[in-house]
Amino acid sequence: MNCAWGYSWHGQYFYHSWLFWLFTGLVVAGLAYLFCRLGKKHQRKKCPGCNSCVRDEYLRCPECGRSLKGHCPACNRIVENSWQFCPHCKEKLTSNTVQQNV
Repeated sequence: MNCAWGYSWHGQYFYHSWLFWLFTGLVVAGLAYLFCRLGKKHQRKKCPGCNSCVRDEYLRCPECGRSLKGHCPACNRIVENSWQFCPHCKEKLTSNTVQQNV
């Protein structure tokens, strides 16, 4: 079989081999899986005040200055303002009890 395209290995063309297409399919599927997993991990959340994108580690919105996180009154660890309970000490949180960052 004479073929003008494709690479040959020991006189056989790779593009005509089922092993080549199996390997290519597995690589593409693996890359698609990694892309989806990493894409979800790096999604940014929105500021509730101005709706701009903020990173997860921000304590305040850089656009409007709204506080995104505060401190738990019981254990003094950083908690989200929207949380109902502290995941560290199980203290019930309300918007009044969460100490805002100054």
